[in-house]
Amino acid sequence: MKSDIIQFGDFLHKNNFYDLILSWFKKNQRHLYWRQNRSIYLTYLTEIMLQQTTVKTVENKLKSFLKDFPDFNSYKNKNLSDVLNSWSGLGYYKRAENLFNSVEIINKKYNGKLPSEISQLLTLPGIGNYTANSVLAIAFNKKAFPIDVNIRRLLTRLTGRAFNDKELAKILELILKNKKSYRNFTESMMDFSSSICKKNSPLCESCTFKLFCGSAFQEFKAIRKSKPNIKKIDFFILKNKTSFCFIQKPNFQFYQNFLHLPSNLDSIFISGINLKKKTKIKKFKYSITNNRYEVQVFFAEIKKIKNKKIIWIDESKLPKIALPSLFKKILI
Repeated sequence: MKSDIIQFGDFLHKNNFYDLILSWFKKNQRHLYWRQNRSIYLTYLTEIMLQQTTVKTVENKLKSFLKDFPDFNSYKNKNLSDVLNSWSGLGYYKRAENLFNSVEIINKKYNGKLPSEISQLLTLPGIGNYTANSVLAIAFNKKAFPIDVNIRRLLTRLTGRAFNDKELAKILELILKNKKSYRNFTESMMDFSSSICKKNSPLCESCTFKLFCGSAFQEFKAIRKSKPNIKKIDFFILKNKTSFCFIQKPNFQFYQNFLHLPSNLDSIFISGINLKKKTKIKKFKYSITNNRYEVQVFFAEIKKIKNKKIIWIDESKLPKIALPSLFKKILI
């Protein structure tokens, strides 16, 4: 296998893979906000946001987040709920918690500067091997080879062979030889894979590497997705005069760091409330990660009750508290 790695790396190097893909990139690169306004912080932030979130979604959210948190220093004197509130709409809220905890370490231990050694980056919450290598290559232009699903697909098709990520990184190292543009090389492969070497419908006729691609003009059949399992859930807008009822420690598995609207999953809590006069006001479908829900929303005026799990929020204060997009959709 080692000889195969050297063989493919040398082959792609001799066929000018590096120069060809950078030439393509110069003409066809995506003009993303974080590339046009480069900074170490912005690269780090977007790499965290892009974990399990599409480029388009991050583009739509990034500017509003930057108004609240433009740099590492801006997190000082802020708490987790502030970050969660600004993060709302991106999903996977554990990333926001990791971001908050990581920046706290960066500010205290590294004087507000992101460390540029992989061993240091890997100690930060939420940063694994891929993100660390991506930050090194893109933010610092250091020798690093992040292998994401797009780069893995491109190299697997080019070689016509399956290699693990360490082996693919070695092939990339052989391609570069003495070249130093790790940032452009990484971003060029990401862009080429997402726009030309696509998962289900690759544009082989337009491919710069079609003359020596190991998978050129193979038939790529789109994978038929299985029908999603849709779960039903009821949420309740419970109001007393101008205050809304929220609960802590809910039974709904998502958004555990947020206040929750009560749901039918909170059966013990709901059973103790008179909901005979509830009114159904909304019904819609909603996705959270890979989970699909059919959501029903009920409204009821109730007496103000005291319970350790309950927090009453006046409607005038709702815009100021951190709420996930699902609850905003329910309330608006």
